[in-house]
Amino acid sequence: MPTWSLSHPIKAAFFDADGTLLSFKTHTISESTKRALHALKKSGTKCFLATGRAPYMCDSIDTSDMEGFILFNGQFILDRYGVIFKATIDKDDVATVVGQVHQGLYECAFLAEQKAYASGRNELVDRVDEMAHISFPVEDIDQALSQDIYQFNIFLLPGKTDIVRNNTKHLKITRWTPEFVDAFPIDGGKSRGVDKMLEHYQIPQEESIAFGDGGNDLQMFGAAGTSVAMGNGNPEVKEEADFVTDDVDHNGIWNACVKLGLIDGELL
Repeated sequence: MPTWSLSHPIKAAFFDADGTLLSFKTHTISESTKRALHALKKSGTKCFLATGRAPYMCDSIDTSDMEGFILFNGQFILDRYGVIFKATIDKDDVATVVGQVHQGLYECAFLAEQKAYASGRNELVDRVDEMAHISFPVEDIDQALSQDIYQFNIFLLPGKTDIVRNNTKHLKITRWTPEFVDAFPIDGGKSRGVDKMLEHYQIPQEESIAFGDGGNDLQMFGAAGTSVAMGNGNPEVKEEADFVTDDVDHNGIWNACVKLGLIDGELL
């Protein structure tokens, strides 16, 4: 692991939500992370939320110091002035997933622009509800056939996702927890969100940094100039990152920002 130093100033910082900003234990942002975000903004660094969550699933996140938002893993991108970009899942792929759910092959959450809903409940769904503190209402999934769907949360364990991958044509599948995968347009992902934001604000790639912990953050790491994995991150994420900080419950973001000289302060 390299020495904690940067060769370029940082003008844009991208933050995953669950496991990075939000603790899985408290489901809140720690005070040290809030202070870090505020100090970054005060120093002139633009902060961006980059999450698989939908807009209506971000109420528990303090976004007061955020400049913009990459939602649905990069399918819905906006700042405080309006929408920058949006992309939805291919209608044929929506129909395929609806059909597979009706066959009883798995449970799935459907994330539309205004609401999200699940096909049903099982042990995997319940575990994710408890872990991320998010609960989807169970509704008729046939409504997805006439809606714009930005993302699926497909509740399949590792090694079981070929049933989706082999029967759809335009889906990308990423995983940040064993219980489910995020599925979204094949040319999407957080990397597209980072690219769009940097282009929009005319910030060079090398002057950006990304913080994350899960598999859906790997592309974001590739799109940003510098990457920082949380200490609680998945092994492959920590291996890919330029730096590995402390975990989300032990001031990981604050300590990384101090070590890299992005903010003034003492390690916690």
